[in-house]
Amino acid sequence: MRSPMTRVRTLAARATMVAAAFAAAATAPARAAAPTDATPSPAPIAGDAPRRPVDYLWVVRTSLLEPAAVESVVARAQAMGVRGLLVQVVGRGDAYYRSELLPRPEALRLEGYDPLGHLLPLAHAAGLEVHAWVNGLLVWSGPRPPRDPRHVLNAHPEWVARLRDGRRLSALSARARARLGLEGVFLAPAHPGVRTWLARVVREVATRYPVDGVHLDYVRQPGVEVGFDPTTRALFALRHGADPARFAVLPAAERAALEARWRHFQREQITALVAEVRDSLAAARPGLPLSAAVLADTATAHRVNAQPWGDWLRDGLLDRVFVMCYAPDVQIVLDQLVAYAGRHGTGGRLVPGIAAYNTPPAAAAAKILGARALGFPALALYSYDTLTAQPDYWRRLRDGIAAHAAPR
Repeated sequence: MRSPMTRVRTLAARATMVAAAFAAAATAPARAAAPTDATPSPAPIAGDAPRRPVDYLWVVRTSLLEPAAVESVVARAQAMGVRGLLVQVVGRGDAYYRSELLPRPEALRLEGYDPLGHLLPLAHAAGLEVHAWVNGLLVWSGPRPPRDPRHVLNAHPEWVARLRDGRRLSALSARARARLGLEGVFLAPAHPGVRTWLARVVREVATRYPVDGVHLDYVRQPGVEVGFDPTTRALFALRHGADPARFAVLPAAERAALEARWRHFQREQITALVAEVRDSLAAARPGLPLSAAVLADTATAHRVNAQPWGDWLRDGLLDRVFVMCYAPDVQIVLDQLVAYAGRHGTGGRLVPGIAAYNTPPAAAAAKILGARALGFPALALYSYDTLTAQPDYWRRLRDGIAAHAAPR
C-alpha cells in the first residue's frame, strides 16, 4: 500500500501538469502585460472533471442591499449548480439581519428590509446551504467614523486595537491606515469584552435564523505593529514581566526572547477568541458547523497575523477552514495546495478558496483542476460579486474547466 505522502507526491505531479502551460507562459516576455485568457490550455487529466466548477461562493454584503439583488444571488447560484453560499451578514460592525446587538448598515436604506431573512427561504427552497459570514475583528474601514452610537467603535472605544506608539486605529485617517497596510479598524482580541461581544453576535445570528453554518473572517491580527492596547500590554506584562511596547530598549538577546513570547501570546489571544465563539455556538446550536476564512501563507499567518489555523483545525475549534488561496500565480497556489494536502489531508475539512477578482478565468480553471487532481472534494470561489461585475466570467471558467478535463 502506498504511503499518504507517496499519494500526495503522485497527485502533486498530476496537479502540476495542469499548470505546466501557465508556468511556461510566465517566463515569456508577454507576461509583463495584463493577464488574459490567451494562455495555452493545459493537457487534459482523465477522470478529474468535477460535477461543478466550485461548491461555495462568497457573497459580499454589497450584493444584499435590495430584495431584487438577493433574489438574483439565489437564482444565479442555483443556475451555477453550487452547493452553498457564504453570505456576509456582519460586515463592518453592522448587521445585514435583524439584530439587537449591532446597528443597521448605513448602506441599507430600504426600511424594514431584512437581507438574511429574505435570502434564507429562497436559498433553502433552491437547495442551497447558507452560512452566515461574520467579520470578527475588522469593524470599520470608512473614511469617517460610524454615525450610529451603538456601533462598537462608539460604544466601546477602549476595545479598539492600538499601534505600538499607543494610537488607536480609529484615530488614524483612512489614508494613514492604508499607508500602514491596514484594511481598517480592528478590535483587540485579548480584551475580554471583545470576545464576549463576538460570541454574542455569532450566537444571535445562529439562533434567530436557520442558517446552515457560521463562517468567521478576520479572526487575526492585521500586522506586527498592532496589538498594543493597555489591556493586552498589561496581560502580557503580568505573565512575562515586560511591556511589549518597550522591547526596543532591552538588550538584543532579551528582546529576541521576549519577541518570540509576544508572538506566541498574540496567537493565544486569537485562539482564545475562536474558542469562546466555538463554545458559545455549540451551546446555542449543537452541531452547527463553524468555519473560518484563513490566510494561505501559513508562515505569515503564524508569525505576522497570529492565526495558527492548523492548530484550530487539529484541535477541533473549527469544523472547516476556507483557505484564501488568492495569489494570481497558478504555480504558487498549486504549491500551497500540495503542502496542505500533505499536512492536513484532503478529507473535506480544508476547502481551498480560489480568487476570481484578480485572476482571468483560464488561470482560475487551472487552479480548480489542480485542486481537484489533488483530491480536495470541495472548493470555494471569491466571489459572487466578481461574477456579476464580469457577466461572462462564469461561462469562461466553466468552459475552461470542461476543455481542460478529459471526459470520465
